[in-house]
Amino acid sequence: MPRGDWVSVSVKRLLYGRLLEVARRSNLSVNDLIEKLLNSQVNVGDLRCPLLFLAGADSALRVASESGVRVNWLLSAGRYWRGGGFRGYECDLFYAKGLGGLIFLDSGAQQFYRKFRGFSYPYTAGEYIRLAVGMGVDLVATLDLPLDLLVPRGMSVAEGIKRTVELGVGVVAEAENLGMLHKVVPVLQGYDDPSQWLECLDLYKQHGITPSRFRTWGVGSLCMARSRRLVESVIREIRRALGEGAKIHVFGLSLNHLRRVYGLIDSYDTSAWVYWAKIDGAVLVWSPRKRAFIHLQVRDGKRYDTEELMEANLLQIIEMHKWLCEQLWRSSTPQICGETRGLT
Repeated sequence: MPRGDWVSVSVKRLLYGRLLEVARRSNLSVNDLIEKLLNSQVNVGDLRCPLLFLAGADSALRVASESGVRVNWLLSAGRYWRGGGFRGYECDLFYAKGLGGLIFLDSGAQQFYRKFRGFSYPYTAGEYIRLAVGMGVDLVATLDLPLDLLVPRGMSVAEGIKRTVELGVGVVAEAENLGMLHKVVPVLQGYDDPSQWLECLDLYKQHGITPSRFRTWGVGSLCMARSRRLVESVIREIRRALGEGAKIHVFGLSLNHLRRVYGLIDSYDTSAWVYWAKIDGAVLVWSPRKRAFIHLQVRDGKRYDTEELMEANLLQIIEMHKWLCEQLWRSSTPQICGETRGLT
């Protein structure tokens, strides 16, 4: 029976043993460990369960809200730039805050890369940061240039890295003036070699933007990468270069790559659940046996509408996240019967 802030619950002996073991290793009480788990992130030795941010707007946010899930959300500033100003974000923000998780504001380059004139944003760092302040977000990415999209259009890797850092410096300066420096997430960019992302980090450091000042760092231009080896190598090198205490968020990480780097990152976002519903009329079904999604074509005339498919995909993404997190948990605790296979 509940008494004050306490509730009595029953836990299987084996599960409690695992809880107790991890709690001891992390110098926590079992109650504190459970609280951290409920807050969606635990880092204990090799156990690194990252935060999931769902991404989307308009109907996608409404679907998430009506599904009753509690989840973190990534909003894109580019969606709200209309007629020379940021407008029309109030409804999306209302739904996002109602989901009860963190809100992460992204720069919005995806909305403008085809229209970039001189590879520039239509809004300034000051306008962008004032939007973040007005929205009351928890995290805000620096403005950056997505090299996976712009290099094929003629931008050099060196120029893209240089411009990304210049944009980042501008955002940091504006955020510092408005007292929200602690919310800024500098974004690292590269194209086809880990050394490029590290070069971006080195340029940031030359401007005083260092891992000792900024706890969370974003990694861009991996969402379209086909090579799992490249993705894993980039994240491992960034992890090494940032050092202890730094956190890594990967933007738009492919769900196929996620299972290879899940234990190396601290957060990631995905809009795959929206994409497959809208573009292909498909529902995702997570298969623990295959450790992958099965894509089922389910649209049959008007029997299933897009919002129904989005809701099904949203719930399956969450199931995938829970399953992968459970594998990390198992890999970090003693096994009684046989070995637990690692993620591959």
